[in-house]
Amino acid sequence: MSTPFRVTAVAQSDFSGPNLRSRPSRAAVIVRFGAFALVFLLYFVRLGAGTLWDNSEPTYGEIVKELFRTNDWLTLHFNYQPWFIHPPLWFWTAGAAGGLFGLSESSLRLPSALFGLLGAVATYFAARRLYGETAGVIACLAVGTALEYIVLARLAVLDSMLLCLMTVSGFWIYFAVRDGDRAAFWSAVVAAALGTLTKGPIAVVLPVLTLFVYCLWTRRTGALPLRLWLAGALMYLLIAGSWFAAETLTFGTGFLRAYFGMSTVGRFLSPFENQPGPIYYYVPVALIGFFPYVAFLPKALKDAWRSRTDDERYLLCSIGIPLLFFSFAQTKLPNYIAVIFPACAVLVGRLFAQACARNDLRMLRGALIGLPASLLLVAIGVILYARTEHASELRLLGPALSLLGWAMLPAAALTLLVTLLSRRMWVAPVGLGVMMAGFVAALTFSILPRIETLKPMRAMSKTVMSYWRPGDRIGVTGVAGGFSLLFYTEARGVTFVGTAHADESPQQFFGEPGRLLCVILPQDVEGLQKIGIHVRVLARRPKMWLVTNSR
Repeated sequence: MSTPFRVTAVAQSDFSGPNLRSRPSRAAVIVRFGAFALVFLLYFVRLGAGTLWDNSEPTYGEIVKELFRTNDWLTLHFNYQPWFIHPPLWFWTAGAAGGLFGLSESSLRLPSALFGLLGAVATYFAARRLYGETAGVIACLAVGTALEYIVLARLAVLDSMLLCLMTVSGFWIYFAVRDGDRAAFWSAVVAAALGTLTKGPIAVVLPVLTLFVYCLWTRRTGALPLRLWLAGALMYLLIAGSWFAAETLTFGTGFLRAYFGMSTVGRFLSPFENQPGPIYYYVPVALIGFFPYVAFLPKALKDAWRSRTDDERYLLCSIGIPLLFFSFAQTKLPNYIAVIFPACAVLVGRLFAQACARNDLRMLRGALIGLPASLLLVAIGVILYARTEHASELRLLGPALSLLGWAMLPAAALTLLVTLLSRRMWVAPVGLGVMMAGFVAALTFSILPRIETLKPMRAMSKTVMSYWRPGDRIGVTGVAGGFSLLFYTEARGVTFVGTAHADESPQQFFGEPGRLLCVILPQDVEGLQKIGIHVRVLARRPKMWLVTNSR
């Protein structure tokens, strides 16, 4: 059977360029759906294994839980108070999954896995439209098996849905401008609007800014009439603005100040929730996050810069503009930069497609040689870090991390060896796919079960509920996992006790009438006694105690 990664007389029309009208060969269809199936397995295998990770997963999970507890699906609530940090689309989707399958770790993570898969498929179609079938398949694998993309697709967070929608809006608005494609235009508008309902105006700001810079660079004038742009803007406002308008009618302009002042513009101008970073923050994050296909990215970027046709210029803008935007933003989080990965993946797909069309392994030799070397350096760094005095938790994971190394290093070395000896370029993406499958297998079956021993809050939550009676208040001090306590208990709210701006002071919390249950650090008992607060210990765990004010 011929394979699409080695151009033959049978399959050349399928894989040598963006010939979208020709019917793909059976081999092409098998390889394509094989890539989709691999991405599916990476995201969905043991998706619900492990408790929620503080603090984003239990925070978002609690908001979904409160959709059902408050029966208010318009205004999001956290700890039974209105919450205006993000729009509601992801929470509605997770709530629908919870309604169908029951509220659990798996149902909360299901939207991320589903939209992660759809984002990889959308990247395939974009790359196929630009550079042909080979580029599409490789782009799907490059983004779908990227380290950070896998992580985001397996967590109950908003980013996977946002990335999928921004992939559609970013690529399809370009196809609309390049080809005068009105169907692509409306697809982009709807995707941008839904992205805005997922995580705010960034879903339209970045695609518009990227397109604007591209048009300046290429001096391209619009291929679409002005009235279509105006109709698209109106459609965007009707879809994206609907929830904002409803909340403004409910809460007044205070909602707009809270949302845009803190969660949107405020994030750019100042670090949100103490999450700053240097201007070069996203360079190493992107290099690690796009592993393993980052090995091919320097060559792909170099070739794209040398060519600089309109397609390559748009892809370079799609990488450079978000990188600059987030680098200058004052709030830094690793997940932000994943928005450049689809464009990076398409350029890597372009590189593979050219190498296959020329049957020239030399184009990929340097990247293949550098892949196991980079893995070895990462492994050495992990070992050195594990020996520091601040990495006791990491040392506990030593056996599992060793298994992870044995799952990935041989696969990378074998991929290099077989590709070079056989001179068959299709071996490289297959080998990298197997390597990342080994990574996910080691992660889900070995590492995560060991990490669960470091996440005791669900067990403590059961202990709390065994003592809880109606009317009791539950509190938590500066214990790691406090957000999980809120999600895993059913007492309609938890009071956060401490010195932060939104916390209740210990004097205020323990001074209130009624029975109290509080999860605290063991050393906090002495501190409470010094300020005249006496508590009784109900349960002891290695890292936290449950105390009460009753005698």
